[in-house]
Amino acid sequence: MMSMLFEHRKEKILSLLLENNTVTIHDLVIHTGVSESTLRRDLIALEEEGLLTRIHGGATKVKNINPELKMVQKQTINHDKKVKIAQYCSTLIKPNNQVYVDAGTATLEVVRFMPTDKNIQIVTNGVDQALLALQRGIKVTLLGGPVKQSTHAIVGITAYQQLERMNFSMSFIGMNGISLESGLTTTNLDEAALKECAMQQSHKIRILMDDSKINQVYEFKVKAPSQAIIVLNEEAKKQSPNTIEKLSDQFDFHFIKG
Repeated sequence: MMSMLFEHRKEKILSLLLENNTVTIHDLVIHTGVSESTLRRDLIALEEEGLLTRIHGGATKVKNINPELKMVQKQTINHDKKVKIAQYCSTLIKPNNQVYVDAGTATLEVVRFMPTDKNIQIVTNGVDQALLALQRGIKVTLLGGPVKQSTHAIVGITAYQQLERMNFSMSFIGMNGISLESGLTTTNLDEAALKECAMQQSHKIRILMDDSKINQVYEFKVKAPSQAIIVLNEEAKKQSPNTIEKLSDQFDFHFIKG
């Protein structure tokens, strides 16, 4: 019986951590109805399992740094949600705009839905984005430099030097993760620099994410200007309401239904 009780408490503790990243002993007493001494023993046991990290007065999530997936793997994650986000973003493009399109699977979908009759000029560091734009008859400039084999993204100083000489009406930026502790993060230092540079050169900025990116942390932080708006599917609010509410103090969000 005691083992079952611990399993229920374990499930509750880990659920609260998933939602809030950090929990206090006081919070756990309220949610489980057991004593502080029992909960401290629970936290010790869970830390030994590698499921959390104890801190003074409570516990926090284990800060695992996520590995980067390959392009073909990313394309299968939340594809339908990415399509709806991309469809919305494509409607924001005006005639004669010069638009920056970041490498990534969500931004690739934006190119798929871009209007072909508005004399748009695309600049991108994504090989797949450039090829798709050419196939659709959209003018495109591909930044120069080494290509990452896993994501087909061009990175490095050559691309950065080209980018900092350009101005954009709109930029569509991909992002690997967002969390309360680390903010926006990505997997590559050069890519982080390119994202920041493109946003600095842009009048309007949309950062494309889906609910799988919430509470995910990667190696390198990305700073976004105040005019940046994160476009997310609405399900993110249902899955992580507390996290989204707290992140709303730092970032502006636009939620897409479906």
